[in-house]
Amino acid sequence: MRFDVFRPGLGGRKRELLTDVAAVVVCGGIDLISADGLGEAGWVIGAAGLLSVRRKFPAATAVLVASIDFLALGHVFAALFCALYTVGTHARVVSGSLAVVVALAELTVPLPDDDEPFNVTFVASEAVLQTVLPLAFGLYIRRHRQMVVMQRDQAVARERDRIAREMHDVLGHKLSLIALHAGKLELTGTADTETAQLLGGTSRAAMRDLRQIIGVLDAEPVTVADLVESSRRAGLRVQSALSDVPPQLSDVVRRVVQEALTNVHKHAGPVDVAVEFKIVQGRPRLTVRNSPPARPPRTRGTGTGRGLTTLAAQVERVGGELSWGPAADGGFEVTAVFEAGECVR
Repeated sequence: MRFDVFRPGLGGRKRELLTDVAAVVVCGGIDLISADGLGEAGWVIGAAGLLSVRRKFPAATAVLVASIDFLALGHVFAALFCALYTVGTHARVVSGSLAVVVALAELTVPLPDDDEPFNVTFVASEAVLQTVLPLAFGLYIRRHRQMVVMQRDQAVARERDRIAREMHDVLGHKLSLIALHAGKLELTGTADTETAQLLGGTSRAAMRDLRQIIGVLDAEPVTVADLVESSRRAGLRVQSALSDVPPQLSDVVRRVVQEALTNVHKHAGPVDVAVEFKIVQGRPRLTVRNSPPARPPRTRGTGTGRGLTTLAAQVERVGGELSWGPAADGGFEVTAVFEAGECVR
């Protein structure tokens, strides 16, 4: 598994190329300052040149630069720091670990002709400064990049869910009406001008909303009054009592009414429906109840079953609770109860 989670495009590749050129020039320049003679300068230039392939071969680059540092008596400090930083940001776990082990060994093992006594404190501090510090910094940057990508993916997923909800809320109701009108024409077997006009108008409205969603990903929401009126035209006998809905609940109330009426169209057909919003024991309560159908429509059972479940999560986000199930008379009831707050008088 690789940890370099970004896949740069053309602009990203240009930035990476400029960064690599800067790494070669800067690290080579820093190390050349401490170089003594042409021999050491050659090692420095070689180590700096290896940094040009550090992204593609991070572990191999770190091993080679550490070897040069061992042979050049520590005169490629900047190049080694950059190479080990790249191990932290780009290398695979196994190869990166081996590169770190090799780098530590070459930093701690004394040269055969080195007559100076082994200084544990100096060697340990040098190992921390040249190996642990750049590696830790690289690992931190890697983790930061992973978190950025994860947050971006989560944001994309949330936006997809939002679009799906908008598609369901805006189009689901109208498509149910279209199916209901079409079923009516199929049952009668004759050309019904009024039903045909309703079918055509609802289809055009659905297409208009779809174009809005595709264009701006945020179709203009319909009002509860629009939902009730369109359901009445489709054959539902709706009695609505939705006065004094608090502004902070208006959107979620609209969504609940929309989903409930859509389900009535799908699963019950032209029945009596009561839509009511009132305060019960200090808490706002929305109820959408329909009578049992005389004969279920052809669209019964065609839903995905996710509409009310998804809606329940939206109601919970505003401090409410959504419940649904069969009513005592054989019909169906959807109820949303919200927390008491400043909106309740």
